[in-house]
Amino acid sequence: MIRAVILLGGPSRKASYGTYEQASPLFPVSGVEIIGHLLNAIQKLPNLKDFVLMGYYDKKCFQYFQEKYQKLYGKNIRYIQEESEMGTAGGLAQNLEELFEEVEDLLVVHSDICCDLQAQKFYDYHKNKSGVCSIMTVRVSKDESTRYGCLIKDSNTDQLIHHAEKPEQYISNLVNCGVYIFNQTFKTTILNVKAKKEANLSEELQHQPYVKYIKRSSDLDKSYLSLENDVLKQAERDKVYVYEHQGFWQSIKSTSDLLNANRLLLQYYGQNPFIFLSPEFEIKSDGVLIHKSAKVHPSAKLGSNVVIGAGCEIGEGVRIKNSILLDGVEVKNFSFISNSIICYNSILGYWCRIEGDVQFLGPWVIVDNELYLRNVVCLQNCRVSKSQDGGCLM
Repeated sequence: MIRAVILLGGPSRKASYGTYEQASPLFPVSGVEIIGHLLNAIQKLPNLKDFVLMGYYDKKCFQYFQEKYQKLYGKNIRYIQEESEMGTAGGLAQNLEELFEEVEDLLVVHSDICCDLQAQKFYDYHKNKSGVCSIMTVRVSKDESTRYGCLIKDSNTDQLIHHAEKPEQYISNLVNCGVYIFNQTFKTTILNVKAKKEANLSEELQHQPYVKYIKRSSDLDKSYLSLENDVLKQAERDKVYVYEHQGFWQSIKSTSDLLNANRLLLQYYGQNPFIFLSPEFEIKSDGVLIHKSAKVHPSAKLGSNVVIGAGCEIGEGVRIKNSILLDGVEVKNFSFISNSIICYNSILGYWCRIEGDVQFLGPWVIVDNELYLRNVVCLQNCRVSKSQDGGCLM
């Protein structure tokens, strides 16, 4: 049996879409929560026991999500709330016995990714290699590689040789996808890493007490542990294998990443409509997804890569491309929207034009008639009464 653990993290100001009050992993992309797409892929594992969501969000944030997907898949979904930010491995280390109870393996997935996760292929690979850990990886361009954890593997055995988290210079274009499978032996590895870190920190503070004033708080927290920076360095000495994913993958750290993820998912579901798990939406041609309750004027032109949420009203002559409109958005006649995310219940006036690299409008934003917005972020409950090129509006 295997248990799936989704690492949620916690509230953060790093991502632009964090201006929206909802927990980032629940942000809708292609009509479904980000982690909903992951659960949809993982639940196909025939020997899956249950799901565990782990993070330091308030557990109430995920209560509706848990109930919805428990009913949909018939699998128990638990939430383990961390007391503070504990890193990507701190929560795992603290709850090892509970997580490995009645299962042989853990499938651990970061919530801030989008991919066509082929869980069964990955699991079969892990069982065939019989290693302590298997890491899912993907090939990216040379320029992109330094944004992620880079890995070097033995070309004959697939065994991990070296891992570097966001290196300053190019090492490899094989990057960590944030998806792992661990077996029972992993418990010993992570506990050894934790004990070693605690001992080193105690010794350092004893002989050099001033370090507490110059180090980051996470470096001084004994419960804080990173899978990438702490555990994988130790795991290089163990039997760790590198699985190369052949499908699409996108890390989601910003608003532009959300739009890229939306594009990839719409293309994927367009080719595989039977996989899509939201019957309230209709998949149109050219990567357009429209909720059945939305009202779209026949003269409006949508696409490519557009999602129109529930209760939206799209007026005459409107043009929308590469954008996500969440529930209740109203777009008046002859407006133009490109490369934008517009949150719940926002209203765009007549003859507005919103374009640029990326635009984000929070919930309940009102944009007056005949305005031009380019490369802007509008926080919730904001009224925009003049044109703006760049910046954050409150």
